[in-house]
Amino acid sequence: MTSPTTIIGLEVHVQLQTRTKIFCGCANRFNPDEPNVQTCPVCLGLPGALPVMNRRALELSVRAGLALSGTIADLTKWDRKQYYYPDLPKAYQISQYDLPFCQGGHLDVDVEQDDGEIESRRIRLIRVHLEEDAG
Repeated sequence: MTSPTTIIGLEVHVQLQTRTKIFCGCANRFNPDEPNVQTCPVCLGLPGALPVMNRRALELSVRAGLALSGTIADLTKWDRKQYYYPDLPKAYQISQYDLPFCQGGHLDVDVEQDDGEIESRRIRLIRVHLEEDAG
């Protein structure tokens, strides 16, 4: 019988430096002095309001995929994750699941060993995808 191998998976979130939200033209700046002013029918999920993809977010995600040696998809799609969250007024989050912008890839990191030697380690990636943040 062989010993089991430990595999650790991480889900890492990165906030993109865009001026507007991912699916509408509302500013994404936090403003505690004036709450609820950077919102629109798309943010609230009102009937008839259609999301429009933020071009800069797409560009940044493709750049990340290329920098991580991933395969950029010719076709992608969006999914709705349904759940209740206090700061998610629509009760769903637009995300990607089975057809993300980028699949595969890796990140090489140098790790110092106990003896001072540097060893290169490769962290394999499953995917790079976009999703809107709650709030």
